[in-house]
Amino acid sequence: MVNSAASTPSFLRDAFESYTTFSNLQKQEVQKRALKWLQSQIETELSDKTIIDRFAQKWRTGTTQSVNSDTSPLYLEKLPRSYKGSKAITAHQEEALVFMQEVVPLQMQEEFKKHWEVKTKLEVASASGTPFKIDESEKAILQEQDPEGNGTTWYQVDDKQIYYLLSSELQGNHYLVTLSEEISPQNRNTWFVSKEDVKISNI
Repeated sequence: MVNSAASTPSFLRDAFESYTTFSNLQKQEVQKRALKWLQSQIETELSDKTIIDRFAQKWRTGTTQSVNSDTSPLYLEKLPRSYKGSKAITAHQEEALVFMQEVVPLQMQEEFKKHWEVKTKLEVASASGTPFKIDESEKAILQEQDPEGNGTTWYQVDDKQIYYLLSSELQGNHYLVTLSEEISPQNRNTWFVSKEDVKISNI
């Protein structure tokens, strides 16, 4: 075993240790979403497509690939539940955490921290749902441009739907919100939403 309170920084180690301090299931759900976001970014935005596989190899068995090693997919979002703290971590798991520190760009690490530290949520509170819009225009006007509401100018969201927020700002009768996930076929995360149709609260 190795004590990972170790000298080498690791943003992922810090995240795992933070996760274990929360009993709030909704907060843990936010953090699992943040890890899912991070894995998606690593797999799609970085040129090296072997990073997650190399991390998995180090996390499970160390640097030497054995014949009987586990080759099933590894999901970052599942790891915090088995993390037992810095005093219980193995040497090869510590090596895996340091590896991620070295290969994940600082900008991506900082964006991950924003997702990890989300503090507010939005819940749709209108029985008929509500349109998420790219500007403050009335839905009728937007429907002329985008009749199906597929996200080009607006996107219909159902009642009771919950989103976690990176930011929100009240602008007149609307909130300008940045969601922690991208929605609609256009993969947008910044929208205007009618103040009267939603509830924004702390997690």
